[in-house]
Amino acid sequence: MTTATRTETPTAPLPPAASAAIAKLEQVMPPLELVFTATRYQAATVHYRELAEQGDYEGCEYVRDEMTMCRCELAAAGRLDLIGVS
Repeated sequence: MTTATRTETPTAPLPPAASAAIAKLEQVMPPLELVFTATRYQAATVHYRELAEQGDYEGCEYVRDEMTMCRCELAAAGRLDLIGVS
């Protein structure tokens, strides 16, 4: 019985231009956690408006807490731009 030898595919470092392109993309694209946080914030703003129209001001308080938490997370990451804040 013969056993196949496993051959590893050698990898080489990326060319400098490719490394620079990846670095540029990483700067532009926010981490997935921040995308989720921005989405939660945007959903909460819609829910807040609906609750306010219905006169459910207690519900508004809970939603405002969620919005504040999301805003703080985005501010800490320096990405308030994801929710339209300059």
